[in-house]
Amino acid sequence: MAEVSEEAIRAYWKEHREQLRQCETQRSTLTNLLIVVTAALSALIVQQKFMLNVMPLCLFVVLAGLYGAVAVSKYYERASYHLSQARALTRDLVDRGVLGSDERLAHARTEHYLAFPRLHRIRLHRLWVVLHLAIAAYGISLLLVCVIVA
Repeated sequence: MAEVSEEAIRAYWKEHREQLRQCETQRSTLTNLLIVVTAALSALIVQQKFMLNVMPLCLFVVLAGLYGAVAVSKYYERASYHLSQARALTRDLVDRGVLGSDERLAHARTEHYLAFPRLHRIRLHRLWVVLHLAIAAYGISLLLVCVIVA
């Protein structure tokens, strides 16, 4: 098997990091889009005074929130994959002596965890999923208001 050059490993590492950033950008774009759509549909539903004819819009908000929760979970899965690949390539570079040891990084990580003892335990992807589930719950509440008003 041919030896892989340090340059190739770095290029592969860079590709995985770029793919990781792209996943995060797509997640952000999707979330922003769903928030804007939800706000616009909410305005339309209120303007129509929660009549029965806007119930499909309420259902759409529910489905959009559920779709968003699944989509951001998938983006997290892909981002995790690319991060794990980049970390494996980083270990290869450290093993080859291209990069120094990660003692400073480990120390900085420990300092960070001490500075944020509770906050560092909260996983960001869970916050994004909860946001989208909240959009779905909001859609259900709009639907219930429509049923009650009618």
